[in-house]
Parts: sequence; C-alpha cells; structure tokens
Amino acid sequence: MIRIAKIGEEPVEQVPYLAAGTNGKGVVPNRLPIFFGEMENIPDAYDAMIITSDLQGVIESVHGQQVLLGEALPEMVSLLLQIEKPSIRRERVLVLLCGDLYADPWKRGSSGDPSPVWQAFRREFGTVVGVVGNHDLFDSGSIVQLQGMTGITIINDPEMVQVCQLRIAGLGGIVGRADKPNRRERKEFLKGLRELLQKQPDILLLHQGPDEPSLDLQGLSEIRECLQQHPPVLVCCGHVHWERSWIELAQGTQVLNADGKLFVFTRKSG
Repeated sequence: MIRIAKIGEEPVEQVPYLAAGTNGKGVVPNRLPIFFGEMENIPDAYDAMIITSDLQGVIESVHGQQVLLGEALPEMVSLLLQIEKPSIRRERVLVLLCGDLYADPWKRGSSGDPSPVWQAFRREFGTVVGVVGNHDLFDSGSIVQLQGMTGITIINDPEMVQVCQLRIAGLGGIVGRADKPNRRERKEFLKGLRELLQKQPDILLLHQGPDEPSLDLQGLSEIRECLQQHPPVLVCCGHVHWERSWIELAQGTQVLNADGKLFVFTRKSG
C-alpha cells in the first residue's frame, strides 16, 4: 500500500507569483511552497511522484513572458530536482494533478483552459494523471489534443486507470448544480465516489476533498464519511486551503491536500 511516510516541515523553495486578491483588492503577490517528502511503496517504475493542485496565478516565465503559474512551474521544479536530487530521472517521475490549474489574476474565481499546464508537466516529466477542477474549462480542440498525447490521462467522470503498477482512481469537479460546468449533484457525486472506492484503488484523485472538523479543516463531510467506510487509500485533493498538508483518518486513509502547494515524494529511505 502506497503511503506518506513524512513531509518536510518547511518548504525547500517558494515560488513567487501573482494572483487575484479577495474583496476586489486587485492583483496581489503570493508564494507557492514546494515540499519534499517520502512515501512507502512507490512503484519501481518511478523515481519520484509530484502532486499539486489549485495553481491559480500567473508568473513571468524564464523566457520573460507572463504565463499561467502551472505552465512555468514544471521547468522550475525540474531545475530544482537537478540540483537537490540529481539521481531522479525526469522520465521516471509521475505527476498527479488535482485540478483548478487556470487563473486570471484580475478576476478571482475565473475559469478557463488549463491545457498549457498539462502540456508543460508532460514536457518535463514522464507521466501525468489528473482530475478536472471546477474552474478548468477545456477548449474542445485542446482536450482532444491532450487526450491523444502519450503519457497524459485526464479524468472528469469517475474512472480507474492502471499506470504501471498503480491503480489510480479519479473523480473530477465538485458537488453543486449539475447545470454548471464540472459540478455534480451530491447524490451522483457520492455514488461515483463509492463505486471507485469499492474497486480498492491505490490512489484516489479528487478535486473536492473531505473535511476534518477535529482539526478545523474544511471540505465535504460526506466525502470523509464515505472514505471511512472503505479500506484505506491515499487521497490527493485540493479546492480548499488547509494550513496543514495531510491527515490520517481513523481507519488508515491518508488525505493530502495540495491546494496551492507542490509536493515531491521520493521512496522512503532505509
């Protein structure tokens, strides 16, 4: 069973970017922390796993152009790994994306096409698997292009995929009005979630994740209750910000909230 062993208490790097401020504050500076961690039972096919979500900002790329944060981030992370962890081979890195990868720094909560972010992660690393967030609105042409690319798997409707030795389940979007993009009625969302958990995946990718009231962490209580009724699984999600990065539920399920963060996991040492 793949499990988080540890995550560094402090980020190894913080990437400055611009984001839309709250309450009409215009564009505000922000920082995306990058954490290193270790996992148990990473498959032999991979040297590392990268997990991130909610990259809602823009940044000046190394080429001097203003691009989506997630479009510039993969190259930065690749350079960081060359310095800090040179034994990692880029083609042996699995990237897991948990949605909301588009941003307009002048409009908080904006929606748009995140396909450049997916393409950028695929250019730098070996395999990219992820779910769609509620603000991810793919153009018809871009989604067809991405779905035709080797090494990219985009999940919106409940689905399980086999990636090397890993069974990765995914469910995109959030609970909400079904007439709005990337939203599902609560009953339909939870039905899809239960069906995926019954298949006992190694990893479950969600955009909207569970809450943990004992720690004052926001999320959907029904997701937590559903997770607790099934065997342990590693859940990766985003959508709402948590001050802490991960929790472990009573029955053993671990939940990693990657909202506005990026994690690089390598195999547990020793």
